[in-house]
Amino acid sequence: MSKPIIEVKDYSHRYASTEELVLKNITFTVNEGDFVGVVGCNRAGKSTLCNHRWDIAFCIRRRLSGEIVIDGKSLNDTKGNGTTDVVGIVFQDADSQFTQQTVEDEIAFAMCNFGYERNQMRERVKFAAEACGLMGMLDRSPYHLSGGQQQRLAVASILALQPRVIILDESTSQLDPIGRDEIFRLVGELHRLGKTVIMVDHNIEKIADTVDKVVVLHEGELVAYDEPHIVFGNKNLLNEHFVRVPQVTDAAIALRDRLSIDGRLPITLQEATPIFALLTQGGV
Repeated sequence: MSKPIIEVKDYSHRYASTEELVLKNITFTVNEGDFVGVVGCNRAGKSTLCNHRWDIAFCIRRRLSGEIVIDGKSLNDTKGNGTTDVVGIVFQDADSQFTQQTVEDEIAFAMCNFGYERNQMRERVKFAAEACGLMGMLDRSPYHLSGGQQQRLAVASILALQPRVIILDESTSQLDPIGRDEIFRLVGELHRLGKTVIMVDHNIEKIADTVDKVVVLHEGELVAYDEPHIVFGNKNLLNEHFVRVPQVTDAAIALRDRLSIDGRLPITLQEATPIFALLTQGGV
């Protein structure tokens, strides 16, 4: 049985500049090896939940109550120390994070700051570049990469530190469909290799097709946290909080009386294809 790697316990939060709570009594657990998708409309609290809870800034922002436990250690006690050994974050705007002249130096940059030995840095740069499909681009400038390649570089820079958890905050939002699919394939492969992944994204179809748990947030509150078929099978709950279900799920609900659906609704195209094929075969 997988052990908890991140535990959020009755956690509330607000920024110093406002009295309004941006997170309200959030409680959930991410187990090691989970792939968690985080969805919700704008201002739901998704980025706050993912970006502002893992570092030393946790101690100076306005945490009102509750705690976050990472790998068995409460941030209330550690003050964020050691968090980067467990959790790495990939932000939305990749090119604004780059500071080095080449892809190779960018992957190595964080390790330089942490004082890694040169031989270890070389090994990890090679490992991260190979995992992210960047081996043929090590001498190129990060600013001469495509959007998808830049996001892969951002992932590689985190992966070189070998965190056990990778968080991606809307990392595909500024990419075209090709770049988006590159990132989802890469993250899916990292998950298959054993990484715990938390991914914020607005693409409901890709989330439904990729993750094994879904968090739904609305105005700082946790609306749902369960496996995708349960979450996306509850159209009324999601629509009440301005989150849509996958298109194939919506179609299956509309055609429920004509389709022979035994048990759960389809949430991916692969699941829906044999069901919808009955319509063209005259089976319903």
